[in-house]
Amino acid sequence: MHIFQKFTLSIENDKILSQLNSNIIGIDLGQTLTKIAYRDEKKLILLLHPTNITYEFVIQFLEQNDFSNKKINLTGGKGYDFYKIIEEKFSTSLFGEFEVNVNGIEFLYQLKKEKNLPHCLIITVGTGTSMISRKERFEHIGGSALGGGFFMALINLLYKMDNFDDAITFASKGDRYNVDLKVGDIYSPEDNRVSSIFRQFTAASLGKINSSFKIEDYQKEDLLNSIICMIGENVGTIAIEKAKSYEIDNLVFCGGFLRNNNPIQKLLSLLCTINQMKSIFLEHSIFAGAIGMLLE
Repeated sequence: MHIFQKFTLSIENDKILSQLNSNIIGIDLGQTLTKIAYRDEKKLILLLHPTNITYEFVIQFLEQNDFSNKKINLTGGKGYDFYKIIEEKFSTSLFGEFEVNVNGIEFLYQLKKEKNLPHCLIITVGTGTSMISRKERFEHIGGSALGGGFFMALINLLYKMDNFDDAITFASKGDRYNVDLKVGDIYSPEDNRVSSIFRQFTAASLGKINSSFKIEDYQKEDLLNSIICMIGENVGTIAIEKAKSYEIDNLVFCGGFLRNNNPIQKLLSLLCTINQMKSIFLEHSIFAGAIGMLLE
């Protein structure tokens, strides 16, 4: 039987705790993962489960925990499908995912820093990537098709891998520059036209793989690390350019693809540092959408 991954946050700050409505269950049904959040006394309960096996299991969870007297707030790409299934059994409402995600990020930032979230760009890297400018108001300003969906599809094609956590464990042991081409690999060490910093930049992802490529010739760890960093460099570069155009210095990175993903977090932090911006990573930010619906 499949079970939820469960996280429990104890909240001692009554002012922050009071923002959470104890009569609401927030459920964010994404393409890949379903996230659930609800308040239990002074605790915030967070549950995580794959979407593709979730519908019946979540209904059982709601019924077994006697949530029939609670309001069920739904968001995410699969939220409407689930809404149609449970609307006759539960008091249910649908919410736009961008607004509740911003609200959830603001709550998690307050929980961590005990102050309000500054003007920022919120980059959610899930199956794909969305970017939201949060200043006086919030505005969806773009994104990328690159994210966890691309990563999982590609490693399935290469290695028949379908477990995200296993893939991240392998990638964390790899060295991308065994397969990626750096600028420094192209220019002679004596060529003073290229600075030492620029030499460390990626010239071509997988650029060291030649035409006689055989998958067994390369370490799985290196290829997985390269794919993650390719996604990170592209998402990070787009985000930084968006932040510059909106005159924003704080970038909040969240979403399921960042979960336990040290390679991409390190890379995104480095990109922000190079561009004199601040990268912000919040624990449990994958639940931002579900938490945001408790703040109704």
